[in-house]
Parts: sequence; C-alpha cells; structure tokens
Amino acid sequence: MRRCIISLAVLGFLFTTTVIWACSVPVFRYALERWPADKYNAVVFHRGDLTPEQQKLISHFDQEGTVGRKSANVELKLVDLDAEPAREDLELWKTQESDTLPLLVMRTPLPAPVPVGFWSGELSKENITRLIDSPLRQNIAKQLVNGQTAVWVFLESGDAEKDKVARELLAQELKRMEKTLKLPEIEQADIEQGLVSVAPDSLKMKFSIVTCSRDDSAEQFLTQMLLATENDLKDFDSEPMALPVFGRGRVLYALIGKGINPGTIEQACRDLTGPCTCQVKDQNPGTDLLMSVPWEKLVTPAAQDEKELPPLTGLTSFSNSEAAKNDPAAMAPLLDQKTNPDNAAAEKQSAKKAGQNVEVAETVSTQPSEAATIPAEDSGSRSLKFKPDYTLISLAAFVIVIILAGSYLLLVRKQ
Repeated sequence: MRRCIISLAVLGFLFTTTVIWACSVPVFRYALERWPADKYNAVVFHRGDLTPEQQKLISHFDQEGTVGRKSANVELKLVDLDAEPAREDLELWKTQESDTLPLLVMRTPLPAPVPVGFWSGELSKENITRLIDSPLRQNIAKQLVNGQTAVWVFLESGDAEKDKVARELLAQELKRMEKTLKLPEIEQADIEQGLVSVAPDSLKMKFSIVTCSRDDSAEQFLTQMLLATENDLKDFDSEPMALPVFGRGRVLYALIGKGINPGTIEQACRDLTGPCTCQVKDQNPGTDLLMSVPWEKLVTPAAQDEKELPPLTGLTSFSNSEAAKNDPAAMAPLLDQKTNPDNAAAEKQSAKKAGQNVEVAETVSTQPSEAATIPAEDSGSRSLKFKPDYTLISLAAFVIVIILAGSYLLLVRKQ
C-alpha cells in the first residue's frame, strides 16, 4: 500500500510539473516574447587603481554608458590582480597568457561553452563598441523582431565552391520547410494566460539566410562569438557552418560541412517551430549572442507596422562592408516611425510596392534585408474550440498530490 501511494504521488508530481512547464506556443515565438537574452561576461583584469582614462573606459559599461544606452546583454567584472583575486578569476587570467593590462576578456553566458573566453584584448572604446554591436547583428535582430521564424547565419569557410554548394542546399531546404512544415495549433488556455501576445493566425513560417565572411573585419567579433557557442567549433575552420538564430538572438546549434543536409536542416526547423515543451529557458539548447537591442520595447503585437532598430553608430570606420554606404536608411530610428505616422504609412506602402513577401529572404552581411510585416490580428475569423483549462488541471493535480502525501503520513503514523 505504501509503495502504491508513493508511486501515485510521484506520478502526480510529474504530471503537475509537465502541465505547468509545457505550452502549445511555437518555440521561436515563445523565446522571442519570454526569454530575456543571457548576459555575456566582460572581465577586466588590472593591477591597483585605475587611471582616470581607464575609469572613463569602464564607465561605458554603466547604465548610462554605451552598454546601458544600447541595451547590450553584457555585464562587467573588475579583477584586481594585486588584491588576492578569487581562484577562478586567477585561473582565467593565467589561461590568457598575456602581459597586457588592463586586459578585457569576453566570455559567453555561463556556463560558457568556451570557459577561457572567445576573445581577449586591450580595453579600448573601439573594442567595446565593436564587441557589443555590428551591422549583421542589427540585420538579424530586425528580421526576428518583425516576425521571422529564424535567421540562419551561413558562416563561410573560405572555399568558394564548398560554400556555394552548402548555401544553395540550405536555401533550397528552407524553402521546402516553409511549404511542408505546419505550426502547432495554439491552445485557447495558453492565449488566455498571455503566453503569446499576437493572434495565432499571424504567425508565419519564414526563414532567411544571412552570410558572414570570416574575413569581414566588421563582423570579426560576431564570427568569434558564433564559434564559441559550442566548445569544438574552432576545430572546423575549413568547413562552412549554418547556425539558426531565433528568439532574442539565440543560436540553436551549428550544422557543419556535410552536416548541412536535408535531414539536419529539417530537424532544426522542427525544433524551432514545434510547441514549447519546456518553458524554462535553461532547459532548452542554445547560446545567446551579444547584441545591442531593446527587445522589451520592440517585441510588440504583430498588428503594428514593421519596426526599425535604433541607429547603429560608431562602427562605420571599422567595416569592410558597404552596408552603411549603400543603405543608410536600413538603420533608421524606431522613434521616427512612432512619432511621425505619415512617414510610417508611406514606408509601409513602399514596402508593399517593393514586393517583400518572398519565401526565403537571402541576404549577405553587406546587404541587410527587410523582413515581412506580420499581418494584423483578425479576431472575427478565428473560430473558438473547446480546449482544456490547464490551470484547473494543474490545481487539481496539485490537490491530489497533497491528499496522497497526507494519506501517506497518516499511514506512517498508524504503523
């Protein structure tokens, strides 16, 4: 009898947690709305007091500094090597094998796939600016905010023929996925609980590709970030890679070389478009990129017009690409669109004339592309079906667990 009660209690607990942490919202949309970007670690090693000039550089990481103003997901840690640093900090310093001080070391969010950091170098305004932002990252963010399911970053190997074959295959398969995959039906209970802020009918299956060259100096830090999302990617420097980015700049995983094939591409697309079986971010695969994007302000219902990111500044002098020269309007401020409705309407009309509704938008790092605007909600056309109320089910399961636990305690006392 006792074993039966214990088994029932365990089953009740597992059922309760499954109901609580699973939902019918597609992974890519749930991630965009509810998974804040994890913070990168910027560790600055120094000895003794910082000079006024060095303190000014450190202030860029303050709330009022460059990092705070641009909403970059990075946090600063100062380590004084003359003040008995913690053991883990001292070990990190030793792995750098550098005499430069102050030394800035960048690590992906903990637990970092590459514990020693993906980059280290001089603490300078130039390095800080390039680390937290780049044209290609702004392009990716813009597409995600405007409803793209995922943006695939194609990281070139440098072998033109190998890259061409892999990229064409990727584009072909993504077009096929857009036609064959279906998004899950979102439960009415999840809509009522506010797990998705847009009309389910407005969610679309849309994939795009952006190309990143390992030789592009403007994207040097992004390249190193991508290679640090897994601990062994640097071993494949002669192979092209395809990395799907979704949510708020989260890399799912990398497909490498011959691993870029129909089967793996389809599996990645299914992982991104299926229902979110676990709402806890840390229990899902992926590593966030360091991006300067005010996600909370930009992730809004789909009925609004296509949104623009704040302007990207301070990078034009370091870029080998022609993006800023050829398309300066691509980074127009979001505020201009909100404060001037006439301009917003005109831009929207122009977008329609340009015929932006393509199946797979193929872009390169030098030519940011426009993502399709999500259709407005049409509440009158959506029929309501009876769906189970998961809140009541959760409460009922919890009550059952309590009753079973109480029964077990009474049984123990009687014995």
